[in-house]
Amino acid sequence: MLEDGIRYRALSRSDFKGTEAPGPFAQVADRVGAATCGQVLTTPDMRMLIHWQRSTDGETSYRLIAKRLRFQALMDRKCSWWNDKVAAFAPDYVLEHEQIHFALYELGARRLNADSAGIMRDMESEGSTREAVERHAEEALNEALQDAVEEIVDQNRAFDEDTSLGYKPTRQKVWLERVNAELRATRQWAGAGGALARAL
Repeated sequence: MLEDGIRYRALSRSDFKGTEAPGPFAQVADRVGAATCGQVLTTPDMRMLIHWQRSTDGETSYRLIAKRLRFQALMDRKCSWWNDKVAAFAPDYVLEHEQIHFALYELGARRLNADSAGIMRDMESEGSTREAVERHAEEALNEALQDAVEEIVDQNRAFDEDTSLGYKPTRQKVWLERVNAELRATRQWAGAGGALARAL
């Protein structure tokens, strides 16, 4: 869990506590109204259980089983940044824009939750050492997360390209309606979210 991370919910101006533009935004800080630092992580209650047994010939084998694998989208408030110089022009538009970015992270977490049974199967393995089965599980989990993050980054980039080069409220409303529809359609996968995530 991040030190000041929040799960998906409605954002307010006070959620942006960063004092400077995050690294990727530094070169365009004079043109950006805000930046949301999002992440997708496993929930803290995920467990990897390792069972071992010794065969009649004295060899030990290990089996790993993953349990309670769930994912959550978090916004890092200490990293997320608000640029008053730019956002003052249209603060509601900027806040709505960042809400959509956060929603895209939440939808990525929900897609992972929908696939969690398959990911847990991919994490399972048997091996001759504890380290080998742990390494297999970590690699399978990291691969699933990496694929999801790449998709989230692509969607965020497409959203910015469609809406950020100027003030485009009509295009942004299209995205807002789309993500809200997807949030409603995937609410059963919101698992780790707060009240807003359960409602959506």
